[in-house]
Amino acid sequence: MRVEPGATTTTTMLVRNTGQVVDQFTIDIVGDCAPWTEVTPAIVNLMPGSDVEVTVTFAPARDPHIPAGVVPFGLRVASREDPQGSSVTEGTVDVGAFDDVQVELVPRQSRGRRRARHQVAIDNLGNQPTTVEVTAHDEEEALDFAFDHRVATLEPGSAAFIRLIARPEKRFLKGADRQHPFIVTVAPSTSNPVATRGTMTQRQLLPAWLLPAIAILAAAALALFILYETLLKPAIKSTADDAAKQAVKSAASSQAAAVSSAQKQAAAANAAAQKAQAAASSAAKNGGGAGGKQASVPPSGSTLSNGAPVATGSPTAFSVQTDVAPSTGNFTKFTVTPGPTIPANKTLVITAVVLQNPNGNEGTLQIQRGNSSFLLQEGLANFRDLDYHFDDEPLIFTSSAPLQVAVNCQKAGGGGAAHCNPSILFTGRYITTPKKTP
Repeated sequence: MRVEPGATTTTTMLVRNTGQVVDQFTIDIVGDCAPWTEVTPAIVNLMPGSDVEVTVTFAPARDPHIPAGVVPFGLRVASREDPQGSSVTEGTVDVGAFDDVQVELVPRQSRGRRRARHQVAIDNLGNQPTTVEVTAHDEEEALDFAFDHRVATLEPGSAAFIRLIARPEKRFLKGADRQHPFIVTVAPSTSNPVATRGTMTQRQLLPAWLLPAIAILAAAALALFILYETLLKPAIKSTADDAAKQAVKSAASSQAAAVSSAQKQAAAANAAAQKAQAAASSAAKNGGGAGGKQASVPPSGSTLSNGAPVATGSPTAFSVQTDVAPSTGNFTKFTVTPGPTIPANKTLVITAVVLQNPNGNEGTLQIQRGNSSFLLQEGLANFRDLDYHFDDEPLIFTSSAPLQVAVNCQKAGGGGAAHCNPSILFTGRYITTPKKTP
């Protein structure tokens, strides 16, 4: 027999009572097809020598967990009066194949000056394996596309994630944003291609704040120039003219006094000499005051976050791979995989975290600092691939408060996997902690 997923097919079986007493028979299905097979009637009462026709209906759902192919089964007839006389009739049913490949572009719209990142999520909801090939193009031919891999093989009920980077071929310094629509096509080996659309918004290379800042600086320079030309320059010129006139007037008065009387001149010279002598004496008395102490200026400094220069240090990147058995117990009981060992004189600064759950596990994941409460908690069912950035407020770990990862597995995914195995990628820096001044 053959049946297509989502449809039904039926067959009949004749059950005869070959015993000598009235008997009751129970009919059921044995095999992998039992969950989607029905027997009508399931219980019959027969007189000796009589028989009845039983209908068997096969109705597999359109589900990736019901694989395509030949499925053996058994029709078991159990006697209530003579259990040893029960019998089983064997047969097979051929389940037809169907294809259902779903494609999603995350995000559909992106923005960037030089590039934009997307992710192609592919789900095989059919009941047979398939191999997919991913391509992308835009009608304007304004973008170049790069994939981390183009081909992937998907089992029924599984998913694959392919990274896509779109780069504009031409860049511009200033101007309005430019829209570049494109199409991503996924071609399965067992069905027709599936396409999805996306848009890359290209931004100008110059930062938006640069031109306003230049305009403000130019306006300030122009205001200073006008202030100098209208107020400061005339005042300086007027002061210089007054000083020159005063010097000429003083010279003329001195010449007239010299011509009027030599005697007065001598007296004036004598008085000037006496004044000069007095001035010299005063200078001699005060000459030792030339040397003095110069105030010292303490050097300036800056206080760094956690006592360490966050912008320095050696870059690092590492992954934490978990492997946790399912548990329905208390959510506070976790299987913990510790992070890397941190030297006593080092500080681990985490600036980006990528959470990966490709098999679709269900449960809870935490990032902890030492034995304190968790810093980040995320449900496994909420993501397949998720990233966080902490550029302004990075996560800081030390040898006394190390990095810890905790997982509570509720349900393992990936087509019958026994364990949950989400992974986390950490990127950041190792920074030398400055010694404390005694």
